[in-house]
Amino acid sequence: MTEKITITKEILHDATTLMKERFTHADLKKPVLKTLFELGVTHVAKDLIEHPELYKPLAKLPMPKNQFDNIDPVSLLRSEVKLPSLPQVFIEMREVINDPSSSASDVARVISQDTALSAFLLRMVNSAFYSFPSQIDTISRAVAVIGTKQLSTLALGTSVMDMFKGLPTDIIDLELFWRHSFACGIIARELSKLFKQGSPEKCFVAGLLHDIGRPVLMMALPDRAIAATAISRNKKALMYKAERLVTGFDHAKLGGMLLRKWNLPFSLVTAVLYHHSPSKAAKSPESMYVYFANIIAKSFGIGGGGDFFIRDINNDRWKEQGLTPEKLREIEKSIIPILNDSFSILTNVAA
Repeated sequence: MTEKITITKEILHDATTLMKERFTHADLKKPVLKTLFELGVTHVAKDLIEHPELYKPLAKLPMPKNQFDNIDPVSLLRSEVKLPSLPQVFIEMREVINDPSSSASDVARVISQDTALSAFLLRMVNSAFYSFPSQIDTISRAVAVIGTKQLSTLALGTSVMDMFKGLPTDIIDLELFWRHSFACGIIARELSKLFKQGSPEKCFVAGLLHDIGRPVLMMALPDRAIAATAISRNKKALMYKAERLVTGFDHAKLGGMLLRKWNLPFSLVTAVLYHHSPSKAAKSPESMYVYFANIIAKSFGIGGGGDFFIRDINNDRWKEQGLTPEKLREIEKSIIPILNDSFSILTNVAA
C-alpha cells in the first residue's frame, strides 16, 4: 500500500514559487494554463518531498561576451563534426524488416543480440505501459504480441538513450533529460490512444526523441550550446529562442534534420521538427500530440532538457483538440501510474 504524502505549507509555498518561475511567460488567466499550473504545483510539491535531488540549483553561467554568426544546419550535418549515427541494432532491424523473406523470429534475433536493449524492452512490455494480462518473457513473444514494426519503433527510441553519455552535467543533466523525454513520449502515446489519432508507438518515440537536438547541439557546437543555456538561465528566455540567437536555428530543427538524415519515417521527423511550432504541428497527429505532451510534461515538472520555461499558449487550440481543463485533469489521473511504473524501469536500466 502506498504511503500517503503529507504536503506542508512550506513545501507548497516552495512548489508554487518554482512553478511561478516556470510559467514566467504564460498567462495564467487562460483556463488551460491555469489548470496545468495547479496540477504542476501538486506534482512539484510531491517531488520536493520524495525526490529533492531533482531540484538541485542550476550552475551559474556567465553571459556570452561575443556575438555569434548564424550557421547553416545543413552544412553542420554535412561537416566533419562528430554527430551520432543511427544505432546499429536499428539499422540491422530495418534491413530485416525490409527483407521480404525475413520473419518475426529474425527481428527477435537481432534485438536479442543487444542484452541491455532486450532487458529494457521486456520491462516495458510487462509494465503499465502495455498492461498485458500475462507475463511476456522473451523477445520473440514480444514481437508476436506487439508486432514487428511497433517493437522496432520502440527499440529505436530506447536504443538512442545511450548515445550522449559524457556531456557536461552542469549544462544538461542526462538523467533529467531522459526523464522528461520519456514522460513526453508516454503522454503523447496516451493522447494518441485516447483520441484515436496517429500511431501510439510513433507518438511515444517522437516524444522520446523530441529534444534530441539539445544534446546533439552540445556535441556539435558546445560553445554555442553553453551560450544559449546561459542566455536562457540569466534572461529567463525560452531555450529555443536563445538557441536561435546564437546559431540561427534551434534544437527542434537540428533534431528533425538529424532524424531525416537517419532516413526515419516522415511522421517522426515532423513531430520533432514542429514540437515548438503548434500551427505546423496541427497538420499531423504525432506532431500535435508531441507538442501537447511536451508542455504537459514540463508543466508537471517532470525532468528537463534545459528548456525550463512554459511558453504562452493558445487556449482555443487545446480546447479544439478536446484538451479542456476537465479532460486534462482526467488525463493526469490516468497517466500517473504509467509514468511512475515507467520511471522505475528507466532507473533500473540506467543503474
